[in-house]
Amino acid sequence: MEVSGERRDPDLDKGSADATVYCQPCEEEGKCTVAQNFCQTCEEYMCDPCSKAHKRFKVTRNHVMLSKDKMPSFYPSTKQSDIGLTEYCRTHPKEVIKFYCPTHSDLGCGDCIVIGHRTCKVDYIADVSKDFTNGSEFRELEPSIKRAEDGCISKVKELFDEVEHQSKDEIDRLRRFRTDINTYLDRREKELLGNVQKMKTEDESALTEIKTDCELAKSGLVATRTELTSGDVSDNQRYVTARRIQKELREIHDKMEDGRMKARKYRFVKDADTEGLLGSKMGLGSLDLSEEFVPVPDLSTVTWKKEADINVRMTQDKKTCWISSSALISPGLFLLADCNNNCVKLVDVSNRIVTSSLQLPGYSWDVCVLHDDQAAVTITNNSMIQLLSTKGGQLSRGKEIKVSQCCGITSYDNRLYVLYASNPRIEVMTLDGHIISTFQTDDGRQLFQAPYYLTVSASTPPTLYVSDSDANTVLQLSLDGKVLREYRDKQFTCPRSVVKVGPGQMLVCWVNSNNVMLLTETDGKMAEILGEKDGVTNPFSVSFCPHTRAIVVGMFCHDSLKVFNANRQNFLYQS
Repeated sequence: MEVSGERRDPDLDKGSADATVYCQPCEEEGKCTVAQNFCQTCEEYMCDPCSKAHKRFKVTRNHVMLSKDKMPSFYPSTKQSDIGLTEYCRTHPKEVIKFYCPTHSDLGCGDCIVIGHRTCKVDYIADVSKDFTNGSEFRELEPSIKRAEDGCISKVKELFDEVEHQSKDEIDRLRRFRTDINTYLDRREKELLGNVQKMKTEDESALTEIKTDCELAKSGLVATRTELTSGDVSDNQRYVTARRIQKELREIHDKMEDGRMKARKYRFVKDADTEGLLGSKMGLGSLDLSEEFVPVPDLSTVTWKKEADINVRMTQDKKTCWISSSALISPGLFLLADCNNNCVKLVDVSNRIVTSSLQLPGYSWDVCVLHDDQAAVTITNNSMIQLLSTKGGQLSRGKEIKVSQCCGITSYDNRLYVLYASNPRIEVMTLDGHIISTFQTDDGRQLFQAPYYLTVSASTPPTLYVSDSDANTVLQLSLDGKVLREYRDKQFTCPRSVVKVGPGQMLVCWVNSNNVMLLTETDGKMAEILGEKDGVTNPFSVSFCPHTRAIVVGMFCHDSLKVFNANRQNFLYQS
């Protein structure tokens, strides 16, 4: 173990140079032996036998021992004389803290240093404290504490705002759903009542027709019966009349037997699902605690540390990877679309490995994450959206949704927002592919030229962001397609992947400008946070993990992901 700055306390030089000092362990046993050494760690004088015994014990063998010509010439007034009164060691409560290990940022007593920091270069507090307290690092400490205090309060306020907004949003969603249910039930009731009325009307109409026929037949029978009983009619005429009446009676009987004299019998049958709802404790829905709020600082104030690239090429890949899109599944786990190899992949950034890969029937372009371990990927050349399962960290295919040739995709509130570059437009659809609305113009003006990516912001109210590569623009839209703001700068061209970071912050790749930009809603500005200086060239996809504070960048025709971690002090001291 190396201890820096081995110098004597000036107070020790106040004693007489020829003063005789004695072994302190021997004195405790009633012996009087001249000291030959001084243990600087224990601050005790020792004779040669005691010094040798001191070095034999594992706990004390690495203590700093001064020879007779270097040891103090008088007894220290206290064992804390070198450093004054400090805290007692938490691990060894009877010992005072005397050392600091810069390597591990640990304070400790002599025992701590011997046991846990033998190979470290440690500072003796008495030697470094004065210079430290007079230095810039100490002067910066108070402002840093103030920034940390203010930052903590700011983050708590941010979470309060999130809780308030979430409560309002979820109450609105619940009430909208209740309204949808009421509207649906009213419509179904109207349809069923209409069906009952229709059947009643049809049966009454049929019976009225039969009743008319019966009344006409009755009139004929009365006349015929009179003719049969009349004394003025010949036997021949009675025979003719009798045969005619027999035929008419058979016809009446046949009418009664052919079903026309029956009314349809029906009954209202309760829908089992609806009836089950009445006994369900989960009626309407439930509150799904999917994740915790993770406060995201202003990324424009953060500096980024480049980590080693992660190779995402698999043995079965036939071409160079092209990660055209990525999305965060869970802390440190990202879903990738590899459009060159027609597949999707899961990559664990923390462990730097691809955990799962799934081949697809076409050109996979953009991915988005859904609820309940589900995801979606657009397959452009097959004009379809492939739903995926990511359960257990493994990928598998689910239902297919047939669409036109689409590119970008994102989701919000159980709705898919699907972007089309050909005949540029956005379609809003249910998870089973039913199109709810479409928008491609605003006040008669075409919204897009060549849009490829979109996302929904994390702000309140939420808005859409669409990157348009031909217009060199990122558009902010309301969820019904109204233009709110345009982000553009003539220095930056061909925007691609756009992803939400946190409330009011978005990341955008500019493929031809070789940079990743941060968009902020508060001032409508863009700022570069990663560029060519960071090794970023032709970036196509970008994602951010708020849990691990990592940015992941996929580049055009590149087998590796670029990974950047935020420096810790940016999050610790940020106001």
